[in-house]
Amino acid sequence: MIDNLTFLNAELMWPLSIGAILLWCVFIWKEWYSNKKPRFWIKVTISFLAIGALVILVLKPVISVPGDATKMVILTEGYDQVRLDSIKKVHKRIKVYKYNINQLIFKDINIPDSVFILGYGVEPFDFWQFDNCKVKYLNDSIPSGVIRFTYDHKNTVGKQMIFNGLYHKPKKENQLVLEGPGGVYLDSVSLGDDEQQIFRLSTKLNLPGKFVFSLIEKDTTGKIHSKNPIPLLVEDPIPLKILIVNGFPTFETKYLKNYLAEMGHQVLVRSQITKGRYKYEYFNMERLPIGTFSEKNLQPFDLVIIDANSFKKLGKTSRAVLRNSIRENGLGLFIQSDQDFFRFSRNFGSFDFVTQKNVETNLKGQSKIKISKSPFFFKDEFLLHPIHKNTNNQVLSAYKPMGKGRIGTTVLENTYELVLNGRTKVYQELWSKLISSISNKEIPSAEWRSRGNIAYINQPFKFKLRTSIAKPMVNTINGYKISMREDIDISNLWSATTYPKTLGWDTLLIQQDTTEVFPYFVTHTSHWRSQTHYEKIVENNKYSAVSSKESKEENKAFRLVNPLGFFLIFLICIGYLWLEPKMVN
Repeated sequence: MIDNLTFLNAELMWPLSIGAILLWCVFIWKEWYSNKKPRFWIKVTISFLAIGALVILVLKPVISVPGDATKMVILTEGYDQVRLDSIKKVHKRIKVYKYNINQLIFKDINIPDSVFILGYGVEPFDFWQFDNCKVKYLNDSIPSGVIRFTYDHKNTVGKQMIFNGLYHKPKKENQLVLEGPGGVYLDSVSLGDDEQQIFRLSTKLNLPGKFVFSLIEKDTTGKIHSKNPIPLLVEDPIPLKILIVNGFPTFETKYLKNYLAEMGHQVLVRSQITKGRYKYEYFNMERLPIGTFSEKNLQPFDLVIIDANSFKKLGKTSRAVLRNSIRENGLGLFIQSDQDFFRFSRNFGSFDFVTQKNVETNLKGQSKIKISKSPFFFKDEFLLHPIHKNTNNQVLSAYKPMGKGRIGTTVLENTYELVLNGRTKVYQELWSKLISSISNKEIPSAEWRSRGNIAYINQPFKFKLRTSIAKPMVNTINGYKISMREDIDISNLWSATTYPKTLGWDTLLIQQDTTEVFPYFVTHTSHWRSQTHYEKIVENNKYSAVSSKESKEENKAFRLVNPLGFFLIFLICIGYLWLEPKMVN
């Protein structure tokens, strides 16, 4: 029994003990010199009991409680009552707590050793409260609705904006509608009756600015069931200078140069006619004949597109110049591959390929559209950055960094056939992603990162900042300062958390350079409920898996000893000491 006894205010043990002893000594001294009353020892004993009872009342004794009292079940939104009842049948004395966001779960020292979480789960920023517990997350139901929705939060005018999503347990014949900022319906898709449905919506971006699109779900009667905001930042495109080098004119180059010219890029095409003689074509730029490569004539360009045969025939000087321009100036190089390139690509780009029989494939998210390819795909390896993958997750296009620049290629071929088959949008998306991924990138003085540019009001919004500024001071648009934390390993990487207070577009900016801003959108927690619930389920499952593997000490639950008995002892002893002199007199 004594082994199970402890005190809530154990840290006060020594100060209270010393004070109690001094108080008792004063009482003994007083009684000793008060004519040595015949009941001296009785009064000393009673005073000891009174002082001891008072000390125990202040220390608050508790005893450990074994068994189910050391377990707790946390109820979160969407919990299953049947599962809760079954847990209560197994663990009769288990504690039940209804979770509230950002509130303390465990009070005093009653920390259980095992916790069951039911429902959609606890917010990840509250996981710290379970550091000393074994957590078991019990949930096998996924909410109905859009559980995945991805798109580029920042894009440029003229691009085809693509929105991809995953709907869980759709209601047949309902529609998902993409609504523009002016309330105009831009695209829609009908839902089926499958367990899960992948959907895709698109629209062309015509104007720059900050916009809020919407994803609407409505039924056959036109009734709107949900409306979720889609914030989008649209910028004016920055035209690139592109050099295309071909050993001879090809259909691939013909359609590619026309597309690039339509997009406003400055394009120079050099096609070899005979040895030492070239044909030049210029689009959106002045005449600029280029013979052999030199750092001077490559300096204006952001990207060089060259076929594998022409690349192979480059002399040592031209190849060295090209390599230096990539490393030092950030030039992008895209090699139009052929069969020999796949077998002998180690000498410059160092790409590895895997042979396969298929000469047709599809792009991820475009499973019904067939595209011609060589009988190879990329071997996924260190430093390889995929650009395109197929539905089997095989890499079809990729690049590798080289100094400040990038070198890329693809196993796809005859992509112009997409245009001939009426798939112009797919063709444009394919090449737009290739060009933007490999071309020369202007390095900004500050780079902002977050899981998305959607934040929820009064909830933590985490972001990271990579900048060359020594000690960046970040403010909100209203002038509030945000505390920044420097990464322990990377000196120019900082992270922070802010709690937005107003709905709509908000902006973070660096005080030392107010041109570097980070716009993000703040919405209410009622939006994107299915997706946030699903993400929470995933995070809780991960945390539960890690927690169950960790060896943690068994915690004990404690019950407060009823203080009434000690209070009565104190009251009786003090009453006797007060009445005893009066009775004698």
